[in-house]
This record gives sequence, C-alpha cells and structure tokens, in this order.
Amino acid sequence: MIEAKNLQKRFGPIVALDDVNIKVPKGLTLLLGPNGGGKSTFMKLALGLYRPTKGEIKLLGRNPWKDANVRKNVGASFDPPALPKFVSGREWLSFLAEGKGVDAEEEIAKVSEMFNLEAFLNRRIDRYSSGMLKRLSIAQAFIGDPKVIFLDEPLANIDFDSVAQIVSVIAQEKEKGTSFVVISHIWEPLLPLADYAVVLSAGRVYLAGRAGDVKEGLENLFRSDKLSHQHTRVTNEEKQDKEPSASNESLFNKVPRRKGEKSRV
Repeated sequence: MIEAKNLQKRFGPIVALDDVNIKVPKGLTLLLGPNGGGKSTFMKLALGLYRPTKGEIKLLGRNPWKDANVRKNVGASFDPPALPKFVSGREWLSFLAEGKGVDAEEEIAKVSEMFNLEAFLNRRIDRYSSGMLKRLSIAQAFIGDPKVIFLDEPLANIDFDSVAQIVSVIAQEKEKGTSFVVISHIWEPLLPLADYAVVLSAGRVYLAGRAGDVKEGLENLFRSDKLSHQHTRVTNEEKQDKEPSASNESLFNKVPRRKGEKSRV
C-alpha cells in the first residue's frame, strides 16, 4: 500500500526523516513515536503534500507527488484540524465531495450520521468548539469511500464516548476493506484493530512489524524512557515546513465563499 525507499526529508538544515525504508501493507497501521519523530512528515509525504528530498515514496503503487489523481482514493484528517474558517461545515464537505466527483448530499448524509454532525453542519466553522472541529476534521477523511484513510491523532482531546464512537467507525470501515494509517499517542484502543505498527524516532524507523508480533515490544517501549533519550532533530515538523501544502492555506484559497466575502485564512 505504501512503500518508502531511502526516503529523506529535509527542511533547510533540519532532517525530519532520514533513510526510511519500509513497506506498509493494507489493513490498519499504527504510526507511533515521540513528538517530532517524523510521523506527520511521513504522512504528508505519502499524501503527496511534501516532495522527498531524497529517495522515493509510493502510495497505491503511484508517486503521490507527481500523480495528484491518487488523492481521489485517499482521505485525511490532520492535527490540528486543517479547516477553513469562513464557510460552514456543510459547504466544506460539499466542496470536498465535488472535488472527488461524488454526490455531495449523499456523502454529507453518510458522514453526518457516522460522526453526529447534523446539529452544527450549517454553522460557520470559526464558531465551532474544539470537539466540533475534531469531528468535522475526521469526517472529511471519509468523504468518497477512499481506499486509504490517514488519521492524525483522532483520539486526542476527546471524551471516552467519542473515543468509543471513532474506534467503532474505524472498525466498521476496516471490515469493508478500507485501509488506515493512524498516528496516535493514544494507541491502546486501536491495537486490537491494528495489523501493522511502525515506530518513528529521530526521523528513523525504530520498530516495525505485524502488530501482534510487536505488541509486547510496543508496550515495553512506551513504558520505558527509551524513546525519550532519542530527541529528534526536528522539534516541530509543521513549523519547519517551508513548502506550500494542500492541507493548509493553499487549499483554503479555493474553498467556496459567500457572495462579497474576501478570502481570509
């Protein structure tokens, strides 16, 4: 599903990923590690939002940087939520559905039911609570029945009931054949669903394998302070980004706006 060969990503003098060689199979993969370890950078390289400095990465057998069409088969949720401010949640989901060439009303109804969005879909996004932003951000990843869904910290900063709901949705969609790559510091609820696990630390692969085979290693690793001694050369990948990213402002300049309203991000 995802294959990286000699993959490196630099932001100026800072090396975010270095010599990553890995094959991520279909199913659900947990992408774990300390803050700044390279997880979000790897995700954005796989999505074609960053260009590799060296090496290559393929998603579904294609180069995501050169072949933008591969993104039509992919959904993504970012942390913090990458959402426009001055449109409603309904308008934003409709925009994404149209971009994927699927029926907007059907898709909005589907994800609204999955994540209980209906009560605030017509509200402008800048008036959402943090919980609403989280739910909308995750819901956007499921628009268009993608083959692969990337979720960055889907279980962070939400209550227990919401954790159970999101894990249930992931389980149901996985059963239908959807593959997932999930970045999470709260990984225990997802471990029973996981097929594969990767730990990135200091921009390198620290541990990788079938989830069942590495379960004990994961538990021991995160109970100990082994990773805490491997401080990454990147303290905040997102702030080091010097390239335009379709997950951020460059994409929002294209979203629908109400008549007479200027672009503001």
